[in-house]
Amino acid sequence: MLLLLLACIPELHTVGGGGPWSAPENSWPSSPPPDGLLGQGYDEGDVVMEVRLPDQFGAEVSIWQFYGSVVAVDFSTMWCSPCQDLAAGVQATADAYAAEGFVYLTVLPQDVEGEVPDTEDLNLWADSFGIQEPVLSDSLSVAEQAVPLQNWPVVLVIGRDLKVKSRLDGPTEAVVHASIEAAL
Repeated sequence: MLLLLLACIPELHTVGGGGPWSAPENSWPSSPPPDGLLGQGYDEGDVVMEVRLPDQFGAEVSIWQFYGSVVAVDFSTMWCSPCQDLAAGVQATADAYAAEGFVYLTVLPQDVEGEVPDTEDLNLWADSFGIQEPVLSDSLSVAEQAVPLQNWPVVLVIGRDLKVKSRLDGPTEAVVHASIEAAL
């Protein structure tokens, strides 16, 4: 009976099972994480899970390729008005902290019809808000784990060590900036 109970305990696993990490082929900056690093989840203090999602150029992007940088991971949907308000300041935020080793990732789990965004949707989002940073399609349903209540937007600020430093539910741009500054 104990064996059956233990078999039903959910565990989060890093893509690749903790083996040697390899950088995806894309034009974004990349710095390999330390060998043996294992993703834990999306809560404060967790090493963020290693996921690879397609960007607005059709290239695969790994959150882990930004090891050594502070990263904001913005989970937004295309139909969400507060998400659109936050998106209007994404590039200014990225530019304000770029010299300090900061990257801003937008992860879109839903387009305006509630479907997984395609490359055309990602480009529309990036162009509409002047975003030159990675805009990713949540083709793996990462948001279901990271944002289980689906209250958009949610921003995770990830430290240089890939640990979640803060989780911001429905943040304003000022709150995002304060959290980034605390992580830098």
